[in-house]
Amino acid sequence: MIYLKLLLAMLIWGGTFTSAKMLGNEMDPIISALFRFVLASSALLLIVLFKHGKLPKISKKQFFALLGMGATGIASYNLLFFYGLLHAEASRGSLITASNPVLTAIASIFLFKEKLTPVRLIGLVLCVFGAFLIISKGDFSILFNKGIGIGELAFIGCAFSWAIYTLIGRFISNELSSLVAITYASCFGTVFLLVVALIFKPLSIVSAVNNLNLTVGLHLLYLAILATVIGFVWFQEGVKVLGAARAAVFIYFMPVSAVFIAFFVLNEQLSLVLLTGAGLIISGIYLVNRKPAS
Repeated sequence: MIYLKLLLAMLIWGGTFTSAKMLGNEMDPIISALFRFVLASSALLLIVLFKHGKLPKISKKQFFALLGMGATGIASYNLLFFYGLLHAEASRGSLITASNPVLTAIASIFLFKEKLTPVRLIGLVLCVFGAFLIISKGDFSILFNKGIGIGELAFIGCAFSWAIYTLIGRFISNELSSLVAITYASCFGTVFLLVVALIFKPLSIVSAVNNLNLTVGLHLLYLAILATVIGFVWFQEGVKVLGAARAAVFIYFMPVSAVFIAFFVLNEQLSLVLLTGAGLIISGIYLVNRKPAS
């Protein structure tokens, strides 16, 4: 069941690149990130209150860990995410962001003593190659011809932010439920985003509220409820059950789902390169997550 939840979370997250790109045409990236998590935090708080009757207390150690999750996986990641989409193609962004499982796996070896067996290493390589194959459409040179611009740098920051977020989540995964952890992290991240918005874009908040329309509202609901409330909780459950490195490798499904969503929504072509890349990624995830023979 946890594998299905992770796959569905990646399917939802694959759609965020298209949704956020379209939302960026209507709203400032700082305000987009803020509104997304105001909605998400409100929904998460309501769910926790309904389930527990109150927001569970946390220790001082948990407070700082969750504060770190809010600063990295919520505030930093989303500011860089929305900003990156203004200056780079969504496909290039999904590829760069998908590099974070490698960072997570390497860090997990040193921090949590997770084993990187030869089979798991082969799985990671297959995932990386499959992701590059899909986004480059079989021509790796196009990934480098444009060089690394400010948008690409923003997405590199996304990858590092999410890797840190995942590792902190592993650190407290046995102490708090996924729902409670995500709720605290989301609320802390929302506070960070509000402070940034009040400092840099105070007038844009009022303007964005006055210019809300159905299209903007639907994008915000998708990003807040599906991608955040559901996606984040399922991903945190994966970290708790499988470990940081094994859960993070599912991120490679994000560019796969992004391309398939484009096929169904935008009628883009399903090529042999795409199907080959998807097969490599699926095989890589299987190798990373398979149980060693006893």
